[in-house]
Amino acid sequence: MQVRLSEEQLAFYKQHHYVVLRQVVPQRALDRATQIISKWVDELVDVWYDQKLITDKRYDLDFQHRLVEMWDAAGKPKYSRSPRRDLIGKPMYQFLKEPALVDIASQLLGTEDVSVHGIFNARPKLPDQKWTDTPWHQDAQYYRDAEHTHVVSMWMPLQRVTEYNSCLQVAPGFFDSTLLDGEIDAETDFLGLKREDANTLTGISIEMDPGDVLCFTQLLPHRALPNRSDAVRWSMDIRYEATAVATESGMRQGFIARSPHNPQLETSCDEWLSKWVSIPAGSY
Repeated sequence: MQVRLSEEQLAFYKQHHYVVLRQVVPQRALDRATQIISKWVDELVDVWYDQKLITDKRYDLDFQHRLVEMWDAAGKPKYSRSPRRDLIGKPMYQFLKEPALVDIASQLLGTEDVSVHGIFNARPKLPDQKWTDTPWHQDAQYYRDAEHTHVVSMWMPLQRVTEYNSCLQVAPGFFDSTLLDGEIDAETDFLGLKREDANTLTGISIEMDPGDVLCFTQLLPHRALPNRSDAVRWSMDIRYEATAVATESGMRQGFIARSPHNPQLETSCDEWLSKWVSIPAGSY
């Protein structure tokens, strides 16, 4: 096992429904995430170029600034704020199967048999863009069959994140054992907590560096603060569940990542990719 959590970390997670693990995500995984996202940005910029919204693809710009500068130059068109289908490929499969991340999930879930949940995101949080502000919500509001099934979410930034450039906030001690009914946020069109519930929360800001990971349960309320910097705030958020009790929503586009005693049950990359063939680009 590459990453072993301490008893204190496990106890903190059990009590507070979240834990921050510092410098446990290997550089190879961060590089792979950057590769996956950069390919998506290339494809998006290509579309804007073909639509004659831009005349220069600006390959000279760095990872944190290229998307926002191209978006400004193109006239701020709408794009997929939560790309998922467009990230599918062997690099994404390898990222989701990263041993260090599966090690962490195994310990938090209390099982050796771990499955990747099929809902994951690479979030491009552009400066001063309200429609990518995620309101207070519980992840299980998006997959309600996990109300009584432990699904661990992992959120990883690809640059340092603070309150200034959209770190996450968590609200331990509030509704973290109950799945609430939500409502669509009028400003962002994201599903979130009802306003009266959100107004009762006290948030804790989680400032992080690349290599850190924030782990939390499917019921913990959390949100992303606005991005007031001049760069894109990039992050990956992925989920794991115990294979023995895996949810239908999780396994629909997910896969078995680790089965030490029955490795033949582990889903191959080709098997996972075949699940996406009928889902069109730009969707899901």
